[in-house]
Amino acid sequence: MREQLKISNLIILLPYLKPYRLKMLFAIILMILGAICSIYLPMVTRKIIDVHIVARDFRGVLITALIAVGLLAAISLTNALRARLMALVGQNTIKRIRDDLFVKLQTLPVSFFDKIPVGKVITRLTSDVDAVSELVSNAIVSMVIDTLRLFGYLAVMFWLDWRLTIITLAFTPPLVFAMTYLNTKIRKAEDVVREETSILNAYLQESISGLKVIQAFKSERFFSDKFTNNNQDLLKASNRAVAIYGFFWPIVDICWLFSTAIMIYFGAKWVVEGQTTIGTLMAFFAYNGQFFGPLRGLSQAYRIIVRALTGAVRINEIMATAPETNNNLPAMPAINGKVEFKNVTFSYNKKDIVLKNINLVANPGETIALVGHTGAGKTSIINILCRFYEPLEGQVLVDGNNIFNMELLSYRRQVALVLQDPFLFSGSIRDNLAFGAPNASDEEMMEALETVGLKEQFARTGITLDSILTERGSNLSSGQRQLLSFARALLADPRILILDEATAYVDTLTEQKIQAALQTLLKGRTSFVIAHRLSTIRNADQILVIDRGKILEQGTHSELLELKGEYWKLCNA
Repeated sequence: MREQLKISNLIILLPYLKPYRLKMLFAIILMILGAICSIYLPMVTRKIIDVHIVARDFRGVLITALIAVGLLAAISLTNALRARLMALVGQNTIKRIRDDLFVKLQTLPVSFFDKIPVGKVITRLTSDVDAVSELVSNAIVSMVIDTLRLFGYLAVMFWLDWRLTIITLAFTPPLVFAMTYLNTKIRKAEDVVREETSILNAYLQESISGLKVIQAFKSERFFSDKFTNNNQDLLKASNRAVAIYGFFWPIVDICWLFSTAIMIYFGAKWVVEGQTTIGTLMAFFAYNGQFFGPLRGLSQAYRIIVRALTGAVRINEIMATAPETNNNLPAMPAINGKVEFKNVTFSYNKKDIVLKNINLVANPGETIALVGHTGAGKTSIINILCRFYEPLEGQVLVDGNNIFNMELLSYRRQVALVLQDPFLFSGSIRDNLAFGAPNASDEEMMEALETVGLKEQFARTGITLDSILTERGSNLSSGQRQLLSFARALLADPRILILDEATAYVDTLTEQKIQAALQTLLKGRTSFVIAHRLSTIRNADQILVIDRGKILEQGTHSELLELKGEYWKLCNA
C-alpha cells in the first residue's frame, strides 16, 4: 500500500531543527546574497560590452571585470559556507533522529517486529533517515535559492527585453509538464528500488544469522542463488530508475537549445535593426541559460521532498507505535510469587488460536514444568508471562495483580528469562552479566559464575570478566554461552525465573551441577521450565502437558506416570 504523503508528516523534523535555527537563518542570508550576486552578474557583462567596449574605456573594462570576479568569488564563498552549514545541520539532525528511533525501537512490543522484518527496520534507520537528511541538507536550500533566482531572472529579463523573455517562457509549460510526468515515473521506480533494497537487507540479515545452519546442510548454493536473484531484482529496479532519470536532462537541454536558437535569431535581427544592443543580447543569453537551472533544481528538490515524505511516513509509523512501557500504570509491588492464568486465550495474528482457555496456578516457590510436542503452545505461555504479548481473553495474575495493568519495567525487573538459544552481546563478560544486575560487584558476578560451574572453566582457559566476547558470544562454546546466560539471570535475583529449554546445549555433567544449584537458588522463587529432557523436570511441583494449545494433563511426575497418558508416552518415547 502506498503511503499517504502529506507535508504534515515533516512536522517530525521541527524539534530536531529547532536547535539549529540560527545556523539555518545564517544559511538563508547566504542564499539570498548568493542569489543577488548570481542575478546581477550578467548585467556586469552587459555593461562591459555596451558601455566600456563601445567607449574604448579599457580601464572601465578592467574595473568592471574585477567586479565580475568579485561577484563570482562571492557566489562561490556563499555557496561553500551555506553548503557546510546545512551539511552540519543535516548530519546532526540525522544523528538525533537515528538515536531517537533506536531508543523507540527498544520500547516497542515484540509483535511489532512480527509484522515488519528486521531488514525493513534497518532500512528505516538508514535509507529513510538519509532521505530526510537530504531534504534538510539540500532540498530546502535548493527550493529557496532556486525560487529566488527564478523570479529574479524573470524580473531582470522582462526589464531587459520582454519579447525575448516571452520566447524563453514559451518553452516552460512543455518542460514543466515533462518534468512532472518524469518525476511521477521516477518516484514509482524509486519506491520499487526501496522495496527491493528492504527485501535484500532482510534476506542478508537472515542468511548471516543462519550461516551455521546453511553450511551444516550444505545449502550455500541455494542461498547464494536466491541472494543473486534478489540482487538481480534490485539491479533491474535500479536500472529502470536510472533509465527514466536519463530522459530528464536531455529534455531540459532540448528546451534550452531551442529557446536559445530562437532567441539568438530574433536577438541578432533586433541588434541589426537597432532595437536592442549586443550587450543586452549577451546578458540575455546568459540569463536564458541560467533560467533553466532553477527549473532543474526545483524538479530535483521535488523528488527529494517526495522521497523524504515517504521516509518520514515510515519513521512516523515507528515513532507513533505505542510502546510497551506505560509509566502511568501503578508500579508492580515486590513479587511474592503466586502466578495464575485464568481462561487465557491467545493468538499471534488474532485469527489462529494458539492457546485456548488456559487455567493454571503456581504457588510461591513452586517449579512448574511445561512439556509437549513442538508447537503445542509452551513458549506462548512463557511469552505471555514475560509480557511480550497480550492475551485475547483472560487474565494473568501475579500475587493477584493483573500484570497487564502494572507498569512494565517494575514487573520485568523481577522476572528473568533464559532462552534455549542464548543471546550474548559483543563486549566483555562483565558487560553481559551486568544486563541482569547493573550495580553488581565483581565478587557477586564471580559468585554467579561459580554457582553455574563457569568459574573453574574460565580459570582453566584464562577467561576473565574483562575478556571480550565476539558477536553473539561465538568465541565461547555452546554450553558456556548457555551457562553464562544462566548466570546473568541468577545475578538479577528474580522472583520469577523462566527457563525456556535452557539446558538444551548443556552436557549431562554440567546439567547435574545446575540442577543441584537450582535446589537452593529457586527457593522462594516461582519458576517455569520448558524442557525436552524430561529427566530434568522430575522434581517439579507441577508438570503441565500442553497439546494443541490446551492443558491435557496436570500433576507431579509420579502422578502423571500413573495415568499412563500423554506424559507416560513422552517418557517412554
